Amino acid sequence: MGASAAKTVEQIEAVFQQYWGGHYEVVKTFFGEARPREQLIAWLELQLYKEIHVVPIKAREILEMYERLDVDLERGEFESECYELADEVQHYRLLADVLEMITGQRRSALVYEPTPEQLELEGVRRKYAAAGPFARSVGGFSPGGGTAFAAAGCLIDGGPIERQLAQAFEVIYRQELQHYNKNRFVFDRRAADADPADLHEALAYAQELARQHFLLRNSSFGYPLSAERIAQIEAGQVTPYAPPQIY
Repeated sequence: MGASAAKTVEQIEAVFQQYWGGHYEVVKTFFGEARPREQLIAWLELQLYKEIHVVPIKAREILEMYERLDVDLERGEFESECYELADEVQHYRLLADVLEMITGQRRSALVYEPTPEQLELEGVRRKYAAAGPFARSVGGFSPGGGTAFAAAGCLIDGGPIERQLAQAFEVIYRQELQHYNKNRFVFDRRAADADPADLHEALAYAQELARQHFLLRNSSFGYPLSAERIAQIEAGQVTPYAPPQIY
């Protein structure tokens, strides 16, 4: 890896860890005081959308991968994608159980809808969908934000709903951490062979993706962090969150 690529990797890692510290703070702040149940329900509804709407997309990708299995696709890669799909379904089930416990109602998985902030995040991903391999691999950092948010969620306490939610967060934390480390391995491998012309685009993608993902996290919990605090985090006044390495 050249000096320029190594510096870009450091910058990308730093910008994500900065905003992941914000993810952690959002969850810690939200659950740090009593909140109206309506706020918790609103977050659960959006999170359920995030978990379940990727299922048909990933299922189609897996079917396409199946056609290439043991031809130009390694078994391990196919297995990993199947497990990741199963993890998303498990996250959905765990959180849907909590929502049903709160509301006493079971709802169709198709009724959950994205917020404007979620759509903006999806727009950032589409913007860089045709980028080079190294820049596209930046998208694999997203589970780091899930790791940070779930790490804070594991610490919540309270009544039966809070305890069941904390147990769900523990499962989500372990799986998001695995996803992040797997994706980070791919990113580091591509960084070693990155075209110097792709470095600037990769850093720009990281800055946009990390920021929008953080803003979505704050909005999904009903804005527990003020606009002033958001500006401070954007300026780097936050404790960075670095997911543990497991490989």
